[in-house]
Amino acid sequence: MSYKSLITHVVPDRGCQSRLRMAASVGRKLDAEVIGLGACAPWPSADVAAEGFESILRQAQDDLTSAQQAFVAHFADPSVRSAWRAEVGYPDRLAPQHARVADLVLAYPTQGDVDRLTYTTADVLVMETGLPVLMMPRKEADYCGETVLVCWKNTREARRAVSASLPLLTAARRVLVAAVCGREQLEATEAELADVAQRLARHGVTAGTLAEVDAPGKAGQRLLSIAATDRSDLIVSGAYGHSRLREWVLGGVTRDLVEAGEPYVLLSH
Repeated sequence: MSYKSLITHVVPDRGCQSRLRMAASVGRKLDAEVIGLGACAPWPSADVAAEGFESILRQAQDDLTSAQQAFVAHFADPSVRSAWRAEVGYPDRLAPQHARVADLVLAYPTQGDVDRLTYTTADVLVMETGLPVLMMPRKEADYCGETVLVCWKNTREARRAVSASLPLLTAARRVLVAAVCGREQLEATEAELADVAQRLARHGVTAGTLAEVDAPGKAGQRLLSIAATDRSDLIVSGAYGHSRLREWVLGGVTRDLVEAGEPYVLLSH
């Protein structure tokens, strides 16, 4: 099992070149094709005269052309295979649809109110693509995947995250499977961690385990602290969320991992 293709949404803004360099580093490390997706919606989307709509549609198409030019220029190096596709429309609607072409979604963190005409959101990508989503850090860093923290909770999402991350875990130099629990849950949690480590061993992955008991603070922040102490350059976690007012909202731990903006985070729902 391996990732042969990944897809990433390309926005020609100030952070574009940094994100493309990180995308290239992931593609190179995984020996995977990087598929760039141009997607942006014209605005306003209603109550405009025909000539006005044509004008804003041309602007959206110009933005897609700029995104393509940035992508093609960056991936001129044949050491990383690449492909391009583009469509005018809402990124949060188009990105899950175009994810059909890939094994992995490479996403970027956003802050504050997001312009949904221009950007994709982690909430939608994680909950709707049906694929593992690898979040890039905010500060540019090449993808290494040598030291991995697997966040464990005995749920469907965490079990799927372990399966989805196997191509990355088998290539890692060190893997730690960690859980946050109460003292009354310690024995059961340690047994679960041992089972996960044994499962990984069957795939040739030697994993350590850690059950953090009754530590202060929220679980997400504690897991991030473990990752920092272990110098993890990749975190693997199940992704949790729910729909609110017809929009996806990530759960607390998942939100903490995404908003931290470091290191790379693989999420699977």
